[in-house]
Amino acid sequence: MTPTTVARRLALAAGLVPVLACAYGPEGHLIAGSAAERRLCAAASAEVARLGGGEGLGELGLWADRIRGDEARRDTAPWHYMNIRDGGSLRAFRHPPEGDVLEAIERFTRALGDRSRSSSERADALKFLVHFVVDIHQPLHVGRASDRGGNTLDVSYAGRTTNLHRFWDSDAVELANLSVARYARGLRADMERAGAAGAELDPAVWAEESLGLRGEVYGFDRRTGELDAAYLEKAERVTRRRLAEAALRLAGTLNRLFCGM
Repeated sequence: MTPTTVARRLALAAGLVPVLACAYGPEGHLIAGSAAERRLCAAASAEVARLGGGEGLGELGLWADRIRGDEARRDTAPWHYMNIRDGGSLRAFRHPPEGDVLEAIERFTRALGDRSRSSSERADALKFLVHFVVDIHQPLHVGRASDRGGNTLDVSYAGRTTNLHRFWDSDAVELANLSVARYARGLRADMERAGAAGAELDPAVWAEESLGLRGEVYGFDRRTGELDAAYLEKAERVTRRRLAEAALRLAGTLNRLFCGM
């Protein structure tokens, strides 16, 4: 059984299946988290281990999806995304009262760095932060309200049908046909190539980048919904870059909090 198969079975056991279309798939979180761990400073690594109960960043990143199915935590659902109309700008965006992914990243970064808070509060903040940093790098998490971030748009490729959001959540990761472990190892070169962009720690910039990819994400034949070979190649390339950037920025955010780097 490959690590990817194991990850899927873990997702099933954790009850993630009903919400996969609304957040980066489990493989994406496991890949970015694993790649980020290699970049943590000693103090950040120790604090993650303490607050996370010994779980790695990849596993911690799955928690925010798992709790969304709980009636008591339905309020967390809007924190996974933000809606911006075509032609809209982030500068003109107003955070809705229920929150959004950008507001959540900023809020949980502050909470995690606040040592006056309880360990329980900071542990939750860590798990939310790890998840949302990866989510905001998926282009459709900065999406259109009109099609629910691509959830209502059916697309097809290689004889299978899905929706656009699910494609970018999970299918675009799986196009590489690699296990979670091999994909994460392979991101090292992408992370090195990221250069100054990878060191960008302003979440608003991450959101702007995702918004800037909208033309590419919707660049398929809308009459047929067919994703051709060129689109698939582009999607795989964009996904690798976004996961590499997410890993670098997650590590950078935690290093800044715990090591002052």
